[in-house]
Amino acid sequence: MSKPATLILACPLCGDPGPLLPWDSSKSIVQCSQCTLVFYEGSYDTHHLYDIDYFEGKEYKNYVAEKSLIQKNFRDRLEDLHHLKPEGRLLEIGSAYGFFLELAKAYWEVAGMDITPEGVRYSQSTLGLSVRQGDFLELADEPESRDVICLWDTIEHLPQPIAVINKAARWLKPGGLLALTTGDIDSPLARWRGTNWRQIHPPTHLYYFSSQTLRLAFERAGLEVKTQKYVGVARSYQFMMHCLFNLPTKKRRWLYPLLTLGERLDFPVYLNVYDTVLMIARKPAPAAVLAR
Repeated sequence: MSKPATLILACPLCGDPGPLLPWDSSKSIVQCSQCTLVFYEGSYDTHHLYDIDYFEGKEYKNYVAEKSLIQKNFRDRLEDLHHLKPEGRLLEIGSAYGFFLELAKAYWEVAGMDITPEGVRYSQSTLGLSVRQGDFLELADEPESRDVICLWDTIEHLPQPIAVINKAARWLKPGGLLALTTGDIDSPLARWRGTNWRQIHPPTHLYYFSSQTLRLAFERAGLEVKTQKYVGVARSYQFMMHCLFNLPTKKRRWLYPLLTLGERLDFPVYLNVYDTVLMIARKPAPAAVLAR
């Protein structure tokens, strides 16, 4: 949904009335002076940002072509989740083309949702998954209906991430898990790069959590953090060069064909620069259940 370019009067996380501090005025990014949450306060329209071009040429060079490497990343996350919650019902918010759900269905009863029509169609028709198109916040509430809810590299894209975390917590059964990955704006690399950090690109990225503000969001939703660690990603060399030099916003696009030898050079790359955090939190079980 579109959001007008009006000043946000209170912090979405802690509710402090401000004033909000400028973090990067040139990009309309501000910071709460109390909880330190960093977020974009300009205008955007999320439903039109994530069309087919986003996955083929804009954010990604070719998302479907990267499937095997993307699933390599997901297998690592599956191990963390399966150890904590080996079975039950799993929902992925921001399921894109369904690559995680395709793997997860071996352990859980899975479902997903995304606002991307092409991703939803691919998930349904090609992978045979139960995925719907839409906004999680617009769904009728289903309290205590899921054992696991995941948002992989999704929370930073959402216009109302705190509301999504709160609703997801309501949907979890006692003992259920909320798991997500996102960039950590307080990581050493992010602090060093400042406003030039690779994750700073509104309006696709709207919220810039630190480990501290993410923990605060989970705790305010009544969740207990069980796992926190920095994770790396496997990507193709061409994808990395595309992100560095070939995006429409880049100024040195001539380097992309040079460094990829006219797209003849490509190979898998695994990289962990310790600026992407994985956090898994559990919904506490009632005391009466724990006493049994």
